[in-house]
Amino acid sequence: MLGKLSMLVLAGLLSSSALYGVDYDGEKSIMFETTYEVCVIPPQVDDAMAQGIKVIDTVKAKALYDKKAVFFDAREKRHFAKEHIKGAYPVYFDVSKAEYIVLQLPTDKKQELVFYCYGETCANSYEAALAVRKLGYQNVYWFLNGFGDWKAAGYPVSSNSKTKSTTQQAR
Repeated sequence: MLGKLSMLVLAGLLSSSALYGVDYDGEKSIMFETTYEVCVIPPQVDDAMAQGIKVIDTVKAKALYDKKAVFFDAREKRHFAKEHIKGAYPVYFDVSKAEYIVLQLPTDKKQELVFYCYGETCANSYEAALAVRKLGYQNVYWFLNGFGDWKAAGYPVSSNSKTKSTTQQAR
């Protein structure tokens, strides 16, 4: 009886969730499409500050943007591809090594670097910022409010969609 109930519940979940195929370097898999809400373990502001990461809000992030700080987007690849803060670079998570990979790091360890993701409940940008801080970069910022607040404020966004309803300001 329990087995039949489990199968019925699973069938209901499969029929009510959008499925999509994902290609990981030639290996195909099927995943459930879910909306982002929170990361499993949200980071703490005090922990970030203790690690030498400066925690900032949207206004400070925009001020750093205007000063030509380098921005890094730690959201999922598909969300980065759709839209991101104008001029931002993607951060990749290497599942095989369980670490964040930041490819476009400047050689100047004093350069201001800003990491963001979905918002304050997301650990991705914090983890990426921490990884870069451990490499010796001195001015590492964690943009706590994330992409949603940046976009809502009308700040510069690059969009790859055919309809560009976002602000397209020159940097």
